[in-house]
Amino acid sequence: MIWKLILVLSLVSLVGAWLGRHWFWTKARMEGIRHDCGISVRELRQHLGLPVARGGTETHAAALGNAVRECGLLLLEKEGNTLAKSRIKGAYLTKALPALLCIFAFFACFRMRPLLAFAAALGVLAMWTLFRATGMTIEWRAVARGTEALKASRALKRVSDEEEVIRCAKASVWSTIWPF
Repeated sequence: MIWKLILVLSLVSLVGAWLGRHWFWTKARMEGIRHDCGISVRELRQHLGLPVARGGTETHAAALGNAVRECGLLLLEKEGNTLAKSRIKGAYLTKALPALLCIFAFFACFRMRPLLAFAAALGVLAMWTLFRATGMTIEWRAVARGTEALKASRALKRVSDEEEVIRCAKASVWSTIWPF
């Protein structure tokens, strides 16, 4: 009985996170992909004074908005913000979490009932999603810090490009809570 309750509550939180991500990030991303800004992510990182990462050839507003949020996190980490540092390190675990949960659910089926294993894996996934959702404040601070750095660097030539990149950066915060 308790597993059914955990299963329902987990599904509610996961569906809520998915809907939030879809409503805010997916729509903004689709519009941002069509808006070419004429500067690549690599060049934007150079303008903001950060080390250049691999890749970074995208020039659309959605990729630049995501880069502004990530650069804001790195700038906050440089300033000594421990929450930004833990958020960056937590993103690596988020990439591995689905595979770890699949392995856990597979082997748990041998030790317990499959529904129980599925509910436990889904409960862990929902808890991780809720923990990521509680950390959205640092992501909003990172967007604000990245926006300040973007405006100060004057990396984008047109004001409409800057506004679209900032809109996509604000929407990209929602992409960080969904673990897939």
